Amino acid sequence: MADVAVVEKARAGDEEAFTRLVEDYSASVYRTAYMILRDHGAAEDVVQEAFIICYRKITGFQGKASFATWLYKIVINLCRDKMRKNKREVALLEKVVQNDAWSGDVTDTDLDLKLELKQVINSLKPEYRILLTLYYGLDMSVKRVAEVLNLPEGTVKSRLSAARALVKERLGEMPYAMS
Repeated sequence: MADVAVVEKARAGDEEAFTRLVEDYSASVYRTAYMILRDHGAAEDVVQEAFIICYRKITGFQGKASFATWLYKIVINLCRDKMRKNKREVALLEKVVQNDAWSGDVTDTDLDLKLELKQVINSLKPEYRILLTLYYGLDMSVKRVAEVLNLPEGTVKSRLSAARALVKERLGEMPYAMS
């Protein structure tokens, strides 16, 4: 990922440095947008728009947070805007339901549980889905999630706890989980 020197060069107007930032962050920005929006086209649009905003505003980037945190805030806000604008349900946490625990020999029971988990996650409020995506899907720390979402760490912890409790409760209500 980008180092401080590359960011500083980009802030000073060095187009090659900005190109390097785009190359360094495109994949992770796309993954983040896709995990939130679950739509390849929409994720690509968000990536393009995020880097346009980044390009226009990088001179104002003050470095109070890391460049990555600043960029993820832009991406999250664009995703929120897109979700609000389209008013559609958004599937999140693709990585959570497709993580290493699901590799190898997968039984029909495993697939049923995976589908149920995905269904439960999709039923959560967007704020919980976003939190779970950042924390589990992108392996961000509570502190980093708090920075990206501009929330106090305590709020992130309590919302994560509430989201986990909802997932556990709703999984328990599903017919498969009861057997």
